[in-house]
Amino acid sequence: MKRTYKYILNLVLAIAVSTAAIACGSSSSDGPDDPSTPPTDQKQVLKSVSYTSTDETFLNPERGYYSQMEGSLTKEVSLASLQALRKKGNTLVMLMYYLTGYNNGPLPEDGLAKIGRDFANVRKAGVKAIVRFAYTNKKEGEDAPMDVILGHLDQLKPVLNDNKDVIACAQAGFIGAWGEWYYSTNKLNNTSSYNKLIKKWLEVLPADRCVQVRTPKYKMDYLASNTPLDAQHAHTATPQARIAHHNDAFMADATNMGTYQDVAADKAYLATDGLYLPVGGETCLPSADAAISKGADAVADMQKLHWSFLNDLYDQKVLNSWKKDGVGTTIANCLGYRIQLVKGTFSTKHSAGSDLSIKLILQNKGFAAMYNPRKVELVLVSADGKTEYVATLPVYPRTWLPAKTSIVEQTVALPTDIQDGSYKLYLALPDACETLAANAMYSVRLANNGVWDEATGRNSLGVDIAVSKTDAMPASTSSVKFVKRQ
Repeated sequence: MKRTYKYILNLVLAIAVSTAAIACGSSSSDGPDDPSTPPTDQKQVLKSVSYTSTDETFLNPERGYYSQMEGSLTKEVSLASLQALRKKGNTLVMLMYYLTGYNNGPLPEDGLAKIGRDFANVRKAGVKAIVRFAYTNKKEGEDAPMDVILGHLDQLKPVLNDNKDVIACAQAGFIGAWGEWYYSTNKLNNTSSYNKLIKKWLEVLPADRCVQVRTPKYKMDYLASNTPLDAQHAHTATPQARIAHHNDAFMADATNMGTYQDVAADKAYLATDGLYLPVGGETCLPSADAAISKGADAVADMQKLHWSFLNDLYDQKVLNSWKKDGVGTTIANCLGYRIQLVKGTFSTKHSAGSDLSIKLILQNKGFAAMYNPRKVELVLVSADGKTEYVATLPVYPRTWLPAKTSIVEQTVALPTDIQDGSYKLYLALPDACETLAANAMYSVRLANNGVWDEATGRNSLGVDIAVSKTDAMPASTSSVKFVKRQ
């Protein structure tokens, strides 16, 4: 009996030892101790980088101060004048086209071609256009009948679509002096006419561009609703997500010269609507001796209503007063978006075909969010600068709302044929249009010290990524992949 028990015990111990040896791989010729085969259970190494913000004033697309230039169907908007705008710090121009003399008939083909050449100059200068059309700049001047206006928009559709890459947004215009919908010799200053014009704009303007109207009431009337846009419906092709706002009497008086019907309610509407749409315009004074608003009040209103751009030429008396109040730099820096990196965490040990992991914490210190589509890319650059890999992330920067912290977290597959070596990692936010995607003037600069590369339009993440066969990592399963840039 004792002999049987001892036999069974020895057998159990033998099996246990054998199993343990197999599990640990100690007797295998291709285990981790075998120098001929890289290990397959390497532990990932993470590195964190903290970033320093900057108060520097710098250019970024589709935001900031703009200047207005008058256009016509005969004289081109000069490239030199547009380049001068960018040189002084503007990335936006308002092209105000007066269709004088065409109140009762079609626009000439050579005039439409001339507008196309204007947009070509806008593109060469590295700026974008806010576009408005009108027939007169005089209170008593003649506008056009509605059928003529609608016909002109049909004619303008091809040139607007062909040049959407450099159109920041459009303003409804056409009706009355300056296209401001107040005066009208053709009696178009009514809801029915306004709605017809908005409807036509939504038809002819590219679906991912907005048209601004002069007061919140015009949008509410068109939609038959006073419910503002929300995150669920933003950034779609619906009218609610494409009708935006411009205020050409900003801070003029309590109602902004009739911009607001119910000041509190209309501002509350814009405070939500403006999170997802472009809001901008200009200041003015109702009279030469009118009281000028305080700079701090102007900043508070822009922040609340999410202003993206402001005319730098009108009204100079108001603008100079705000600068004297000490808010000039705040306005210049905070109009629109101002994105800064706070912290990044990155995987640094890689092999070909494995995952690169990132986590970025960003903050938007601007008054507003981005209002047009934009790409987010990671770019790997070899130590000698000759080889680049790019990955487009499924990230939508229009959701980086003002006064909010946003997190970008992603794993990206390295190419299976990437060469061993050290790579610099960059974040790029190029224009969504392919015609501008490679143009650094249309890329977003982050508000951090020492990250911006003006030549390439990308931002350094301050980390080196190592790729080595000796650091074999599991193969990636991510659908987001780095692709070699040709």
